Amino acid sequence: MRLRYCCYCLLFFFSALSCKDRYVPDIQSTGTGYLVVEGVLNAGNAPTTLTVSRTKKVASGNQPAYESNASITVEGTDNSAKQLTMTSAGIYQNNNLNLSASNKYRVRIKTGDGKEYLSDFVAVKITPPIDSIGWKSNSDGVQLYVNTHDPANNTIYYRWDWDETWEIHSYYQSSLIYDPKSPLADAAGVRYRVFPQEDVNTCWRYGKSTSLLFASSAKLTADVIHEFPINEIPSGDDRLSVKYSILLRQYAMDKAAYEFYDLMKKNTESIGSIFDPMPSELRGNIHCVTNPSETVIGYIAAATVTQKRVFIASPPGWNLQQGCSLQFVIKNSDSTKAYFGAGAIVPINQNKRTDPPPPADGYDASTAICVDCTARGGSTQKPTYWP
Repeated sequence: MRLRYCCYCLLFFFSALSCKDRYVPDIQSTGTGYLVVEGVLNAGNAPTTLTVSRTKKVASGNQPAYESNASITVEGTDNSAKQLTMTSAGIYQNNNLNLSASNKYRVRIKTGDGKEYLSDFVAVKITPPIDSIGWKSNSDGVQLYVNTHDPANNTIYYRWDWDETWEIHSYYQSSLIYDPKSPLADAAGVRYRVFPQEDVNTCWRYGKSTSLLFASSAKLTADVIHEFPINEIPSGDDRLSVKYSILLRQYAMDKAAYEFYDLMKKNTESIGSIFDPMPSELRGNIHCVTNPSETVIGYIAAATVTQKRVFIASPPGWNLQQGCSLQFVIKNSDSTKAYFGAGAIVPINQNKRTDPPPPADGYDASTAICVDCTARGGSTQKPTYWP
C-alpha cells in the first residue's frame, strides 16, 4: 500500500513538472527605452568616463543597448564647457576635465534622435584617502574590506568600485605544441615550444565590481568607515590560486546621491521575497529637456577619486579543484591529428610507454583548460603593475 502511495506521489510530481509553461507578462515596451547615464565627473587628474545606454526588455539578451554618437558636454557655473569624446559604443571620455572645487558642474547630453538631457548642477566633493584594504580568511573563503575616515567629518557618504587582477598557472606545464605545418615539427606534427609567446603556463585574468558598494557614517559620532565588505572570494576560487590584486576606487558623494544608490540597490538586489520592499520609481538628477515627463536613470556627481591597490598571495591550503588527468597519445600523424587537431587536447611532453609492452612512443597530453591558461580566459601579457 505504501509503495502504491509513493508511486502516485512520484507520478503527480513529474506531471506537475511537465505542465509548466513559460509566462510572458503583457508589458508594453517604451520603444527605444529609458536613457541610463553612469559615471562620475572626476575632479582629479584622472580621466572622466561616462557610460550612456538604454533600458531594454529582459528577454532581449544581456548585451547593453549602448547609446552611440551622442554629444556630451560638461558645463560649469563659471561658463566653462568641456567636451567628452566617444571612445567606443556608449563610452564617452575626457582625460582631464580640470574641475575647480569652487564651481558647480552639470552634464548636457544630446542624443542622435534629437533629444536633449541636462543634469542638475552639483558641487565638487573632496574624497579622503583610503586608509587600508584588509582581508580575513574563513571557512567560506576570503572576505575583503576597506577602512577609511574623514578627520574633518565632511564626507559622511562614500561609494566604491574596483578592478581585480589575478595570476593563474596551468595545472600541467607543456613543453610541446601541435604545429604540423612547421619545419620544426616531427613526423607526427608536434614540436617544442621555442617562442616566448607560446608559453601558456602563466596567465592573468581580470574582473570588475558588479554590485553597488556604498556606506554612510551619518549615524556615527565620527566620520569613520570600519571594515566595510567590498568583495568576497569563495574557497577554492582560482582568483587566489597564485596571487590576487584589487584596485579599489573611493568616491565621496552627497546625501542625494547616497539616497539614489540606496534606492537602486533596493530595486535591483532586494526583491527576492515577499518581505523585501516593493520596487520604487528610480529617478536621479538628470532630466529630459525636450520632454520633461520622460524618465531618465542616473545620477551625475563630481568628486575627486582616491584609490589603493593591494596584493594577496594564495593562503595556505587554498585547494583549487581542476579535475585534470593525463592521457597517452601514440606518436603518429593520424593519432595526433585526431587528438590535437581541434585544440581541445594539448600535448605536454614526450613519453615512451612501457606498460603494456611492447614500448610505444607518444606524448602525455591533457585537456586545454589543464594545459593552456588562455583556455581559462587568461592573457599571457603580464600587467605593468604586477610584481
